[in-house]
Amino acid sequence: MTTVLDSRLLNDVLRDILSPYDLPPVEDVATRRQLARTLLSGRDNGSFDGLALAYAVIAFCASTEDGAAEVLDVVRDNADALVLDGTRGGYVLLPCAHDQQVALARDLHDRLGADVWMGVAWASRRDLPSARATTEDVLRIASGRAPGVYELRNVLADFAVLRQPHVAERLTRMIEPVVAQQPLLDALRAFISEDGNRAAAARRLDIHRSTLDHRLRLVERLTGCRPTSPRALLTLSVALTAHSALEVPLPATY
Repeated sequence: MTTVLDSRLLNDVLRDILSPYDLPPVEDVATRRQLARTLLSGRDNGSFDGLALAYAVIAFCASTEDGAAEVLDVVRDNADALVLDGTRGGYVLLPCAHDQQVALARDLHDRLGADVWMGVAWASRRDLPSARATTEDVLRIASGRAPGVYELRNVLADFAVLRQPHVAERLTRMIEPVVAQQPLLDALRAFISEDGNRAAAARRLDIHRSTLDHRLRLVERLTGCRPTSPRALLTLSVALTAHSALEVPLPATY
């Protein structure tokens, strides 16, 4: 026959055994950080009770430390959010149904006042390490563009090149002569930003259209790619990404 004392002792033992696997309180920042690190590194053995079955994985970086801190402030009161933060970047894990990850990331981004770049993907718990790697590469590409939320389909061609180092190296060598001449680099970037519209690109640079045409011809001479060809312009755009993609300031997950 079990006494009241025996029952209390049993409950105390069970609580001590199970407590490491319960979802920690929101104020326990260190534990939540360690949970995020465990999930993103692939060391999750499925024993963590109370965690979601799938997450939106958001890799982010900010132009300043204050901007990164603002991201943390925005998600601080979300009891389900797991965050692994660094100095100017980090990861946010938010429980998420499939196809809702971009909306969640955009809602988070819309609440920020700082310049912040985000790469987002969706994954079940067992696939979180793969999603983390994808968002890292998406973020590397996005960091050379306007602040905002990016997913794989937004940067697909650039992503494919970054995953092939020998191709990225070849494109980097091709574009280096253009990068070395700032007027040509500015002209090419403006032309890309305006989707090949020469009049709009000239206005963006505040130069005459004939000046832009001259610089684009020099780009063609140096690279062998004619910017006014859509296919060649995509190649030049990807080459710029390969040359300028930065290592984003993300914390280690191992």
